[in-house]
Amino acid sequence: METHAIRVRRTARYVTLGGAGDVREVWFACHGYGQIAPRWARHFQPLARPDRLVIVPEGLSRFYLDDRYQKVGASWMTRDGREDEIADHVGYLDAVLREAADRASVDATAVRLVGFGFSQGAATVTRWLERSPLAASRERRADRLLLWGGRLPHDLDLAAHRGWLETADLTLIAGDRDAFATPARVIEQERMLRSAGIPHRVVSFSGEHRLNARVLARLAEAPAEAE
Repeated sequence: METHAIRVRRTARYVTLGGAGDVREVWFACHGYGQIAPRWARHFQPLARPDRLVIVPEGLSRFYLDDRYQKVGASWMTRDGREDEIADHVGYLDAVLREAADRASVDATAVRLVGFGFSQGAATVTRWLERSPLAASRERRADRLLLWGGRLPHDLDLAAHRGWLETADLTLIAGDRDAFATPARVIEQERMLRSAGIPHRVVSFSGEHRLNARVLARLAEAPAEAE
């Protein structure tokens, strides 16, 4: 038995909010495991403005979440065919940013870019920034990198990627009752970042593994200095 891989064309979807005016800032927001873009994008409606474009891409793998086949979610990747899936998503996310920026008459290589990832999307948006030819063509791969309820990819060589990470205004966000980004895991991530000399800050709030509207608004409107 032989296993082969082949590249195919397929249709993917993404959601945009705001960006109807002179766009100064683009948020590129990747959802978590089991979520879909149209529903999850609602969290970002209060952030959308004429000068801020929010782009919410959807993971390429959809599946049913319940036994009645009513609820649908999406995933970014699994460990099976890992490198192929990462490569597919990097190309896909580059294409999304290019198309959405063109629609808004924005230069994707120059506009202020905020990478946002929730849960599984935290590793996804970081891997995209790490490997993206489009991001690499920018002066800064990202002007801000916000990782909520998730973490940097476990296999990311922090020392090797310190150059772009230290200019990305990295922020880790987690609720104090988050079952995935537990306080212990956040502390361990901080330890690794400090060891690599990467500036960062941590935002904690009272809550579980979900977005918090007030914290999200505060991050959007009043970013603090990295520690």
